[in-house]
Amino acid sequence: MAGSVVRYATLTALLAAGTAVAQQNASDTEERIEEVTVTGTMIRRDGYETSTPVSVLGEEALGKMPVTQIGEAVERLPVFQGSQNARNNVSVSDGTAGTNLLNLRGLGNNRTLVLLDGKRVVGAALGGGTDSRGMAVDISNFPTGLVQRVEVVTGGASAVYGSDAMAGVVNFILDKNYTGFKTSLQAGTTTHGDGETFLASFTGGLPFAGGRGHFLFDLEHGYDAGIEGKPRDWTEEPYALIRNPAYAADNTQPFYTTIEEAGLSVATRGGLIVGCSVPGGGACPLRGTQFQANGTPLPFEFGDIVSGVWMSGGDWQTSRIDRETGLALQQTRDNVFTRASYDVSDSTTVYGELLWGRSQSVNPGTALPFNLGNVTIHSGNPFIPPSVQAQMTAEGITSFTMGTVNGDAGNAMFTGEREMSRLVLGIEGEFDAAGSAWTWEASYVNNQSDILTTTPNNKITPYYNNAVDAVVNGAGQIVCRINADADPSNDDPDCVAYNNMGTGVLSPAAKEYAFGTGWAEILLEQQVVSASVSGEPFESWAGPVSLAFGAAHRTEEVSGASSELDQQAAFLGGNYNPSFGKYDVTEGNIETVIPLANDVAFAKQLDLNAAARWTDYSTSGQVTTWKVGASWRPTDDLRFRVTRSRDIRAPTLGNLFDAGSSGTGTVTDPFLNVETQMISQGRGNPDVKPEEGDTTGIGVVYQPSWLPEFSVSLDYYNIEVSQAILTVGSQEVLDRCFAGDAILCNSVIRGTDGLIDRILTQPQNLLAQNARGYDLEASYLFPLSSFNAEWEGDLSLRAMVTIVDKLDTIDQTTVVDGVGVTASSIGGPGFGLESSKVRYLTMLTYMNGPLDVTLTARGMDSGVYNNSYIECVPGSCPVATDANPTVNDNHIDAITYFDLGFNYEIGNGTVFFSAQNVLDTDPPRVATTSFWSGAGNMQFYERSGRILRAGINYEFK
Repeated sequence: MAGSVVRYATLTALLAAGTAVAQQNASDTEERIEEVTVTGTMIRRDGYETSTPVSVLGEEALGKMPVTQIGEAVERLPVFQGSQNARNNVSVSDGTAGTNLLNLRGLGNNRTLVLLDGKRVVGAALGGGTDSRGMAVDISNFPTGLVQRVEVVTGGASAVYGSDAMAGVVNFILDKNYTGFKTSLQAGTTTHGDGETFLASFTGGLPFAGGRGHFLFDLEHGYDAGIEGKPRDWTEEPYALIRNPAYAADNTQPFYTTIEEAGLSVATRGGLIVGCSVPGGGACPLRGTQFQANGTPLPFEFGDIVSGVWMSGGDWQTSRIDRETGLALQQTRDNVFTRASYDVSDSTTVYGELLWGRSQSVNPGTALPFNLGNVTIHSGNPFIPPSVQAQMTAEGITSFTMGTVNGDAGNAMFTGEREMSRLVLGIEGEFDAAGSAWTWEASYVNNQSDILTTTPNNKITPYYNNAVDAVVNGAGQIVCRINADADPSNDDPDCVAYNNMGTGVLSPAAKEYAFGTGWAEILLEQQVVSASVSGEPFESWAGPVSLAFGAAHRTEEVSGASSELDQQAAFLGGNYNPSFGKYDVTEGNIETVIPLANDVAFAKQLDLNAAARWTDYSTSGQVTTWKVGASWRPTDDLRFRVTRSRDIRAPTLGNLFDAGSSGTGTVTDPFLNVETQMISQGRGNPDVKPEEGDTTGIGVVYQPSWLPEFSVSLDYYNIEVSQAILTVGSQEVLDRCFAGDAILCNSVIRGTDGLIDRILTQPQNLLAQNARGYDLEASYLFPLSSFNAEWEGDLSLRAMVTIVDKLDTIDQTTVVDGVGVTASSIGGPGFGLESSKVRYLTMLTYMNGPLDVTLTARGMDSGVYNNSYIECVPGSCPVATDANPTVNDNHIDAITYFDLGFNYEIGNGTVFFSAQNVLDTDPPRVATTSFWSGAGNMQFYERSGRILRAGINYEFK
């Protein structure tokens, strides 16, 4: 059964760290594919081993793995860091919620080029000018039933493919000759009784016109119920990282501290008075009054530690809101793919493809509509409880300030509908010239993504402010003040007075006025015309010289629309503005492979590979990329490879033309030394330039002839990025302004009261970045009979490890070390890349006849919140600095997940069962910095718990 290492965990067991493993052992793991173009090169040559590492996922593993989306499998490879899938990607503001986006090396999703059969695919979302996910490809739209293999290039490939291939390329290659019919059905659930999933697909292929033509189709439907709220034991007690109120420059306390029983100190569900206007000044006697059921006023117990909006202890259970947001989105998706090809002659084939996909994602709880101590209630408001009003009257208090999360209003929501369509028309063939055989191809690709985002139950801030300012008019009616004052110009006949003091007190009419649904629609269009030629024009002393060249023209365009209230930035969240923009790019490229030695004393094989690409962008001008590499096999068992390349990532449509969206959050204002609520607004920058990256790769592959079926490889990589397109967050903009950066001070907009109203963020070529590390893989396949003649079956062992040695983000004055940073942090440098230091995947597969059983272990080592933090014991901490704040705990535990898979072949079918995270391991405890979401870093840790799946694959023969 050595050829059947194809079950669930063999998804990764078929992965090879380089083309030596992928190609040399192909006959042992899957049918050899002759004369193919390996991803990372345009050269079509049988047996060619590229100088760039290429990992391969085989067809059978992809067809039988019990996951609901193909990306969930691919992202398990250790070379991927911080990828997003439909479960962990809940980002509303950038429009990527529910998408499946790959992230090689932790360099950002839009530095990983994703291809379908070697051709570009339109991005899933504009993403915003400030987002590294913008224009990344959603692979959940791909026709999974026809994917023959996935090739992952872990090295720069811009000279071959153009922009975005800075971290590497992931190419999904289809089986264009599949004949027959097959179906797959699977269902799953967590052992916590939620997160139900279902997947059904039907795939077919049949010849026509006497075999000259071939027709393919793939139909797929998937459903994920998501997980509403946070119904897990590990979320019961909130844990936060805050500024330490006990810190002083002359004491030995840490600047930051973690707190248990974390809740809000400035708001509750029914409202909390945090201050009031006392005649002559002095302490507010109403402070600490909270409003509960039916507006009943009761004292609020502040915690032992109070810092900004946070507190520890006290009435934390009534003021926490972090369990409102969900652990996983709900999603429904449908994909349809068809392809037809026809041989118009023995040497020429025409083909056409249609791909249509639609996904609908729902997040029923993004956040409660919070007001953090910034709602003013005037004396005489008829909703003030009588006892509180009596005290205000007696003490001459004209108003009080309260905070509330407006619990009666319920959670803000997010819904996203994404429709993707793709048309490919092409012609390919062969011809002879100058005594050599050549292949050629020309194609036209038209891609579109239509994204509709809605935000139901979204607080309309100006309407809400009008509605909560209630009075009694001359007729004894409770009305909005604007409709009872002497100024008719501010009247709003639709305004309904809003009672925000207590729970169970809000009227439906008031909610309908103060809350609404925001929406935005974005159309992304991509058109590509390309042509290429490849052949072997002559031979050198060591073998045939290969040559490939091509040209392409690509157009990218965005257009959009949004609601009037969104454009006025009237909502609590969303506030999308319609974006419009377009750019063109024209490219030409050439590549060659020159054999330098073949079967001589010092080399069984030595090849030189070189490529260059000239590119002209309508927005930023001309740029040239290149690659030089060599592959040297001194013996049959040993191979070395080395590459050096210049790569680029051009600005995306979002980087250039995003008109912006807004969200409400909190920052600490260093000018006033207060924590304040503000609006953060991102937008594009048409003047941003392409990033440049210099990549070096050195690797070795050892496949000893004395130990069949064993292989080991080690690859070193170093990626240096200059002119990095990045936007620092709102807090960092503010901190840099405080440090004297006049340019960023222009992005801080204050109101008439001197408090921050909004902070503008947009991308700039601010930084340099450096990623360096190692990829190690070892595998061994052997029969158990080699140990004992009576033992049956085969055993497959495989281990893959990525070690990140450096992940720096560098500006003019600061180097931010992102190695091992696996949780959001506050303070210090607030920008930069993040990844675990060590990420690993190991598999043990037993195969005996129709049965496969696989145990998988995967995980990462321990991490930190921020490498600039100095961890210390309270009472013995050194003096904190801006560059190196002190903290009582800067440690995040390591994590290992175990998966178990069973597969059994019955005739033409296979039944399977799997337990993902079979031990139901909780994510490590991570102190949150977000009072509304909590629960650590979703991109690094699984939060659903144990997931059981079962299903059947069946092929009709």
